[in-house]
Amino acid sequence: MLAEAHLETAICPSLPHLVAELDQGAALVVVTEEAIATADLSGLSDWLGSQEEWSDLPFILLTRHGGGLERNPAAARHLEVLGNVTFLERPFHPTTLISIVRSAVRARRRQYDARARLIALQDSEARYRTLFENIEVGFCIIDMIFDEAGHPVDYRFVEANPAFEKQAGFEPAGRRIREVVPHHEQHWFDFYGRIATTGIPDRVEEGSAALRRWWDVHAFRVGDAASRRIAVLFNDITARRNVELRLKEMNETLEAQVAARSAERDRLWNLSQDMLARADYTGMMSAVSPAWNWVLGWTTEELLSRGYASFMHPDDTAPTLAAIEAMARTARPTRFENRIATRDGDWKWIEWTVAPEPDGVNFIAVGRDLSHAKAREAELQTAQEALRQSQKMEAMGSLTGGVAHDFNNLLTPIVGSLDLLHRKGLGSDRERRLIDGALQSAERARTLVQRLLAFARRQPLQAIAVDVPLLVQGMRDLIGSTLGPTIALNLDAASDLPLAKADPNQLEMALLNLAVNARDAMPEGGTLTIAVTRESILEPRPGLARGHYIRVSVRDTGIGMDEKTRARAVEPFFSTKGIGKGTGLGLSMVHGLAAQLGGALTIDSEVGQGTIIALWLRVGNDLPEIEQRSAQAIEHHDARGVALLVDDEDLVRMSTAHMLSEFGYDVVEAHSGEAALRMIEDGLAPNLLVTDHLMPGMTGAQLVETVKAIQPALPALIVSGYAEAEGIDPTVPRITKPFRSSELAETLSEIVK
Repeated sequence: MLAEAHLETAICPSLPHLVAELDQGAALVVVTEEAIATADLSGLSDWLGSQEEWSDLPFILLTRHGGGLERNPAAARHLEVLGNVTFLERPFHPTTLISIVRSAVRARRRQYDARARLIALQDSEARYRTLFENIEVGFCIIDMIFDEAGHPVDYRFVEANPAFEKQAGFEPAGRRIREVVPHHEQHWFDFYGRIATTGIPDRVEEGSAALRRWWDVHAFRVGDAASRRIAVLFNDITARRNVELRLKEMNETLEAQVAARSAERDRLWNLSQDMLARADYTGMMSAVSPAWNWVLGWTTEELLSRGYASFMHPDDTAPTLAAIEAMARTARPTRFENRIATRDGDWKWIEWTVAPEPDGVNFIAVGRDLSHAKAREAELQTAQEALRQSQKMEAMGSLTGGVAHDFNNLLTPIVGSLDLLHRKGLGSDRERRLIDGALQSAERARTLVQRLLAFARRQPLQAIAVDVPLLVQGMRDLIGSTLGPTIALNLDAASDLPLAKADPNQLEMALLNLAVNARDAMPEGGTLTIAVTRESILEPRPGLARGHYIRVSVRDTGIGMDEKTRARAVEPFFSTKGIGKGTGLGLSMVHGLAAQLGGALTIDSEVGQGTIIALWLRVGNDLPEIEQRSAQAIEHHDARGVALLVDDEDLVRMSTAHMLSEFGYDVVEAHSGEAALRMIEDGLAPNLLVTDHLMPGMTGAQLVETVKAIQPALPALIVSGYAEAEGIDPTVPRITKPFRSSELAETLSEIVK
């Protein structure tokens, strides 16, 4: 029956044979009651007693009287010897036997499984202990301690592996954590208490400020719930955590830096005055900054919808595209300038810096508006040209001033001597005519010198507040007669104009010079218009400072000047009138006069369209008006005392001494200031001091100052070759060389009472 049920069986004829077979291994034993009723069971009993704890060999005992003790009293003996017995009464159905056998086999198999588990458990225990003793991970078992309210407040160490001290930093040895770390953080008790209560394992990375460490902790409950025992595996991650914290801080800092850089980039993009753009080599832009709208007026949509070449000036398109192509080929930044169209139809010069992007498709462009730079460059060129012109004029002025000074020293004895001969009436009629002609020539030379001094800005000026319209109106007849009948004269002066800062005598001479130049520019006749207006300069111009001016313009309808002629018009001795028809000093004198008065001279002219020359005079309401005086020359020759005459030029000193002698003075001459001072220190008590200003050694101004300290009431007069006022007390009277006897007499009448 067992074989038919595919159950492998072994037949044992005796109990010793059975015991031997059991040593080979068996799932169960089927034995008849008759086989063991009278047999010696000690051998079987010993084998059964030697079984391991997991083994409980099942027996199926076939009986005739049933298996219960009430029906089969011998069963007690069988149970005592065999242990795990199932009674099967004969006769039985085969199915019953097979069922019982199979149940016994299954039970036996479970025993072997249990044995395998036990062996595995024993192996596991050994491995656990090995791990427990040798792993670097900290391990401990703790019993949680709760207060009466059920809150976790402490725990006690039950067991800890050797790595615990290394990982935790202290030796537990059955201690409570509160004993070791009194200020241990509550969150640790809450974490372990929750696991002990719920039985749900948990894992956390947490630190302890009290222990100054961080751990990676895995905790789970062990044993029954009532024990509230927790197993804890942990690893010191302080170093890693510090690195993470530093990395996190660096990341946060990096994020902040990136955000700041991004914000800065956006601010630069949005606020940059330069035009920024991203474009590709196919000719389109993909991004433009707001500066494009500010500089050129185009909207972003307009700029991105058209090729960038369409905004370029036709003359600049080819070189610009060639520069971009070269940049794409060399992969190196480049710079160039071109003109870009504005939305209102104008053009602006833009300086570009372009650099390729690594993708080989796009490039970045930065454009700077050169409008102001170009304007400043033009202004700088104008200013440099004006400076060169000014330096040239200054050099020429210094030269002509020096020449005029020396020429005045030469003219003074000539004019004085001719004036004396003229007043004496000596000689025949022919000789007197020659003397008069020579005197007229000397006066013309004197006028020429005055013009040279005017150009050099060294002529003596008496700047006062002048009513320019009234002065111009008073010159109508003189200018009209100078122009002749073929030229019409128009005067146009605005009403209620303020007074101007000017020397009326020099201004009259300047206007007469301008009228003569205008007449010569209209050989076929025309119209001359003199206009007087008030102008205010708000922004400085070349040669014109900011301020309020009276503008006197002389406009003719003559042949005009080309640019080359206009540029040289104010140079001394430059003339277009031909040899013998002009000195070339007219405009130079007017230019010097305007500059000396703090104003300017401007010339606007075009060939065939005439010329406008404007004299700009500062408004001078705060200056004194001209003092009208009429001085009489000294006619008598009564003794007037001693006149001390000082001059380093012998001829000038001789001529002036003769004039003073005619006025009744006893003249004492000195060739230097030092010599004159020695005379006074030696006892000379002059009644008048007349001295040249510029002399070797002590100047005339220094001599007057020194003598005044000795004789404060002594009248003094300074004679100068030109209006060199440096170092001269403005209260000391002056006279300019050359002078005639009547002019000297008039000046002396003012200072000698």
